[in-house]
Amino acid sequence: MQLLLLLVGCGLAFGQDVAPLPLNPDPLAEDVATCSPFMDDDFAEEVGVVEPEQNTNSRMLVSRDQTRVAILGYHNFSKTAPVSDMLMRTSDFRKQMEYIRDAGLTVISMPEFLEWRFGTRELPARCVLITLDDGWKSVYTEAYPILHEFGYPFHLFLYTQFLSGRGDSMSPEMIREMQQNGATVGSHSTSHAYPSAWKAAAAKGPEAEADMIEREIGATFPRLSGLFGSIETYCYPGGYHTPAMEERLPGYGCKAAFTVIPGKVTVSENPLQIRRYMVFGNNHSIFRRAMDFRIAQLGTVAAPGAAPGTLPSSTPPPPFPVHPGVNETVPCEFGPISIDMSRMAGVDFSTVHVAVSGFGRVPARVDRNTRSVQWTPPVRIYMPNISVHVTWKSTDGTAHKAEWSFCIDPYAAVQQ
Repeated sequence: MQLLLLLVGCGLAFGQDVAPLPLNPDPLAEDVATCSPFMDDDFAEEVGVVEPEQNTNSRMLVSRDQTRVAILGYHNFSKTAPVSDMLMRTSDFRKQMEYIRDAGLTVISMPEFLEWRFGTRELPARCVLITLDDGWKSVYTEAYPILHEFGYPFHLFLYTQFLSGRGDSMSPEMIREMQQNGATVGSHSTSHAYPSAWKAAAAKGPEAEADMIEREIGATFPRLSGLFGSIETYCYPGGYHTPAMEERLPGYGCKAAFTVIPGKVTVSENPLQIRRYMVFGNNHSIFRRAMDFRIAQLGTVAAPGAAPGTLPSSTPPPPFPVHPGVNETVPCEFGPISIDMSRMAGVDFSTVHVAVSGFGRVPARVDRNTRSVQWTPPVRIYMPNISVHVTWKSTDGTAHKAEWSFCIDPYAAVQQ
């Protein structure tokens, strides 16, 4: 499963365009197509959002530790092209922006986010920060008019080899125009390099890795600053990051760096590993999860202070084979989470539901012929611990639950 933005060629900065290739088709596309409609009647109740007229106090300022921010990440847009992970239908993007407005959520700018995280600024309890990666021209032609109409600020993460205005890339002039109407700019590297390229550099030793960090990250800050003003943020391409990157980012003037790990952001968030919900064009459940501001714990409650994604040691193992296995350590790209219920008698497979820490309930594929359940994460996972929660009923109506957790080693080898 290739889940990172890919590049073609090498090109020179501000010369030949180097655009990310589309991600491979979502292996759960058939399941996604059969999910409930984007904005069905039960959506507000499902995600715990009250009707707009009940939100009269939704923009009241609260103490900094009471605010949670849902950071949304988008890529490319089209009115007519087939949707994919990276490409969203323009009409769906409008519906999402309408939902944010009607739910009474506060859309904040990146400067406001940074002032909240590092300073004394207070915000409402439920906030949204909109980010758009790469620099696709459709951001200017499709998303920007909608964002401007709603009066929403937004943040552009740009990589410098995709910044000429030719082909599918935006031009600096387009970006400067958007800066006059709510846009701010951060770095997304020089060439959006493969994780394999980073690993190859690291394998050559600290000096080679440091040289690549300087070329791919450090060089972009003065370059983008010269075009668009001060640059204080960085977005890891594909979410891939290393301690060496984090160590050097502050020296480039970077205050905050952003990942692809989903979850609400609090004031205690690690400033160099800030979470974002990557909103895909073919999976509306990610946006639904981002809009759920209820505070809830899936499955068994872990002990106070336990790491996210872990379960108590007393949690019984699931009564069926699972992958990844209980407490197994796997790379950040590990294939599907799978459950083999072939030896379980009397399972009502219409009642099987799967939730994964950081993702909530997921659109798992149920195969009644093999009596198995699978879900493939839409992005590489860098969270150190993941817990899986499965519920189902027997044909006699008896409810059941099984849970297990496994570990992620972000530096383990993965297939490219």
